Amino acid sequence: MNSAQAKELSLPEFLGRLGFEPARVRGQDAWYTSPFRPKEHTPSFKIDQVKNVWFDHGLGAGGTIIDFVRHLYRTDDVARVLAIIADVSGGVARAADRPHHDTPERPRERPVIESVGAITDRALEAYVRGRAIPLDLARMYLQEVRYRVEDRAFRALGFANGAGGFEVRNQAFKGSLGTKDITYLPNPSRLDAAVFEGAFDFLSALAHFKKERPASNVLVLNSVSLIDRAVREIQSQGITKLATFLDHDPAGDTAWEQLRERGPWEMQDASDFYAGFKDANEFLQDRQRR
Repeated sequence: MNSAQAKELSLPEFLGRLGFEPARVRGQDAWYTSPFRPKEHTPSFKIDQVKNVWFDHGLGAGGTIIDFVRHLYRTDDVARVLAIIADVSGGVARAADRPHHDTPERPRERPVIESVGAITDRALEAYVRGRAIPLDLARMYLQEVRYRVEDRAFRALGFANGAGGFEVRNQAFKGSLGTKDITYLPNPSRLDAAVFEGAFDFLSALAHFKKERPASNVLVLNSVSLIDRAVREIQSQGITKLATFLDHDPAGDTAWEQLRERGPWEMQDASDFYAGFKDANEFLQDRQRR
């Protein structure tokens, strides 16, 4: 890979592979909490999705994907920068392969998955119930992932994605283990697909309609930055109709428009049942509290 080829890669997709997701999308701009300052609360890192460039207001700097990797990995070695970009875009990067931000002199911390199995941890069970998802339903699609970062052990709910990684959630953490990717659940007898932003949106729809299995194919984005990959999957499966269950926010609106513009498929907005709420799970939790 050379510099020109690297600059053609989608910045939002590249960040998505590293586990960074936009906090909001406004027009052509995607805003993130800064990858350089992971503890900040107000998003200050912007990607212009049309020009494919970034700017970090806290850093006072921006540029192309090459400049981003230079800053993130603190290196001016162009060969190493291009190797990192090739590694990530080739689908082998892991969210935890990011440099350690607080103490850069320390070696990188890499999570090690110790086991993947049925959900048995009581705290995770309570988390599932708190999200208004029936536990038996959650156990059909989520797993308990036990992993370690250096000498610290963690447990989280894992939702497998298409690259062999996991989208992980618990009471205190939301992120990825392994390569970031979409999740596609096939139903070969159908040519329609339901599209969700995340695993809990998918589970919430099943819970609302009192279903254990979806009638159609299902595509879970796991990040709105993975629209390009989602479109390729939809095209490869020959899907002719999409029912979307996206968030009622600018990011969800942008994702809907991108899906509508990118293919010949029929589009149906299926989000009416959670009108007035940001997403299906927020609606479900509100109904549970009543």
